[in-house]
Amino acid sequence: MADIPSVQFFGQMPPQISSHYTTFEDNQNVLIYLNYFEIDNQMLILLSPSPIEYSQQSFIVFSSTIRPRYRVSQKLMISIDQFKSIVSFNILLFGDLYLTNKTQSQPINARNFQTFITPNPLPQINILVVPGVYSINFDQIYEFLESKLALKNECIQPQPKYDILVYTTNPYRVCNIQFQFDKTTQLIDYFYYLIDNHIYQDINEIQQIFLLDNIKGTLLDFLQGKNQQPSAYFIQLIRKNFSYNTQDNKFYILQQIKGFNQIHQNADFVKIFCQNCEDGNKCTLLSSNNQQIFFSGQSSLFKYPLSIKFMDLVSRTFSHLICQLLFIANAQNATYQIDRLANIDRIEEAISCPSFNPQRNYQNLEMLGDVVIKYLTSAMLFEDNTYKTENSLSSARVRLITNKHLSGIFGKLKLNTMNFKINSKKFLNHMMMIINEQEDPKLSQKQQADIYEALCGACYIKNYEFKDLMDFFKLTKFEFKGKVQQFYNGNSLIDFSNNSQDTDNDNDYPLKKQIQKRPFTEILKFNQPFKEFEDYLGCQLNNIAEAMTVDQFERLEFFGDAILELLVIVNVHKECEKVYYNSRQQQLCREGKINQKLLLCPGMLHTAKISLLDRGFMGTMAMYHNFHQYARNLSRETQKDLNKALKLLREDQFNDFRKINQYSLQIPKIMSDLWESVAACILVEHGWEMVVKIYGELYKPYIKYFVDNISLIYDFYQSSGSLKS
Repeated sequence: MADIPSVQFFGQMPPQISSHYTTFEDNQNVLIYLNYFEIDNQMLILLSPSPIEYSQQSFIVFSSTIRPRYRVSQKLMISIDQFKSIVSFNILLFGDLYLTNKTQSQPINARNFQTFITPNPLPQINILVVPGVYSINFDQIYEFLESKLALKNECIQPQPKYDILVYTTNPYRVCNIQFQFDKTTQLIDYFYYLIDNHIYQDINEIQQIFLLDNIKGTLLDFLQGKNQQPSAYFIQLIRKNFSYNTQDNKFYILQQIKGFNQIHQNADFVKIFCQNCEDGNKCTLLSSNNQQIFFSGQSSLFKYPLSIKFMDLVSRTFSHLICQLLFIANAQNATYQIDRLANIDRIEEAISCPSFNPQRNYQNLEMLGDVVIKYLTSAMLFEDNTYKTENSLSSARVRLITNKHLSGIFGKLKLNTMNFKINSKKFLNHMMMIINEQEDPKLSQKQQADIYEALCGACYIKNYEFKDLMDFFKLTKFEFKGKVQQFYNGNSLIDFSNNSQDTDNDNDYPLKKQIQKRPFTEILKFNQPFKEFEDYLGCQLNNIAEAMTVDQFERLEFFGDAILELLVIVNVHKECEKVYYNSRQQQLCREGKINQKLLLCPGMLHTAKISLLDRGFMGTMAMYHNFHQYARNLSRETQKDLNKALKLLREDQFNDFRKINQYSLQIPKIMSDLWESVAACILVEHGWEMVVKIYGELYKPYIKYFVDNISLIYDFYQSSGSLKS
């Protein structure tokens, strides 16, 4: 009965990985692309059927820093015979590494050579590995094939220490030499070797496991069973299969190499972190503490034709490199498609779902994209005076930013995303007949909308220019018709390089320090002159009456809500990335040395909205800066409520951030509405520069405090139920 081909799930594979190699001149030559990787002071060369571009300078896999030597794969034309030898080399090499080769020759179920040079309806991983440093070492390939296929076995020579792999032919096993001995070597010497190499703890443990009372005599006599009592089962098997040439003077105890998927046995394959590698002892295919041993005389042992260093390097990194290449190639293809529309950085992050990369995925960019889309659509709708009320404006905006609408735009881009994590530990041998499940897990409508928003966020933060995103809108057929240039010029960035309000370097809540210098007002006044308020703000506002009058500021409040959300989220994200989202922080997280919450997770950006944009915070800020004194048409009931709230505020010391948000129930909502409407009034008349000058300075100490204490604030809101787990 024929073997049923194995199934390996990789999802939609990019052509750089899965396409066939192109032949020329009547199939006499083959075009290949060389990908050079510097890994732990070694070079590994992988061949791909199409060029791969590397935007990253390096990446880390199990504590090994991997640096692509060239930004783009190097093109090379080789003969069809050379390519055949490379394919045969890989089939035999990976058969040995996966411990599936039963003989030295090519296995029956290996892939046919034609599957590498002809189109395949079911894409396969067509990445090949070759020996070499600056070029392919064909001599080493031919030597390997000659040893394996022509059965040209090279006997080993006795030496004090072996740093080579060896193999036996009957049965076929690739092994490392554990212990070399001769006819006079004492059994006790071998036992001390086992103890010194931490395979066993002491002689008593060895005697119990080996079922020995007497440990006198030679090791050779023990393995032959001469003058020995019955021993452990695995020793009996060794004795049963033991045969040697009487002319042999040297003998070897062997251990079979680890299988390909036994490397990094105790590693975290989600974080791609291995404690053994981190401790400086890079994982190896050599079985150092395995208690299963084999025995061979010198005449039955042959030198393996590849070095331990090369075999270790391939075993330790190949499958994880494939995962990385899948990601890099998908990002490259997405970049090509997006580059036709806009010049966007961080494409890799924007197309990575949380299930693929828990540390760096689209979620933060999605939140940025969400707020900037909200701002631009709000600005566009605000331009249209046919929308008279906040409700009509909000309803129109909702239609533009629903998941259904945004996912429809994303679908037309036809981007492949990284939406599931490939566990490299479960890789099957790609040189065997393996069927690849081609279809990606389907993205939900929300995921598609999120990725479109992430692309928008990446587009905006490249230069923090609205024009970049407006151009992207146009090219992706997003319905945007904004015309008032003042709304779309400038940017929302606050200058944190000189924070004069925090010269004492303490970590007190900003409002605590501010009320020590200027407390909340003692006297409750209303309907004060607008000129006084304009002087306080530092700018003249022709529409201040509309912004400060109840029942008239609805449109401005609608616009101001989007303005302040953009101002806060963009600046929190930008400052947080400097501290919490650099490459070192990400590596420490992968290694388990810091909690993942110390990276900038999306929940933390959501926390910024709760902490700095809720009714309690904005209402308190409006009260502290006396917005209520200049408001118009406040009802008597509202004035009474403001008086009660002001008394509470004057009594509060605001020792930490927890207090301010609790005032969302005590301070009338109208105060947070005024806080937003005045922001919109400033932007409408003076643009973003003045918004940043006034509101940016007001928010600056609070954003800085939030960034410095983000983990503490995040934990508080999560434990209080304000954040979803």
